[in-house]
Amino acid sequence: MKKIFIPGLVAALGLFAAGMLIGYLFNFMFPSVSAEYENFQIFRSWDDPLMYIYFLQPFLLAFAFAWLWNRAKSFFNGSIWKIAFYFSLIYWFIAIIPGMIMTLSSFKVSLLLAITWTLSAFFQAWVAMVIIIRMNKKV
Repeated sequence: MKKIFIPGLVAALGLFAAGMLIGYLFNFMFPSVSAEYENFQIFRSWDDPLMYIYFLQPFLLAFAFAWLWNRAKSFFNGSIWKIAFYFSLIYWFIAIIPGMIMTLSSFKVSLLLAITWTLSAFFQAWVAMVIIIRMNKKV
């Protein structure tokens, strides 16, 4: 349990911080993305109580990563950075790419916004996995 809960909790904080960091970076680089977030016909206002659910996502994902890592770590070899990269790449191809294709085809969001989400998701997963692997001492 301690191999899942504590690393999952720390990875969730890392995931959240990485998401905020890359979000600010993309908003700075692409002002149109920032403006798109302010379209309340697409996105909920931060005043909406349902927006608090947004903050659960990094915790759910990090705990899932920690659990999955404990099941799959024997399949990975190499440095922490390389293992985290490959683990994140698998997640990216299985969940993020199909999810972004569905998002782009179903919602009125720009291709640029979907691309920033896609890249952000990979970076966040990589950060979370570096933390989880490091905390479980798999080198």
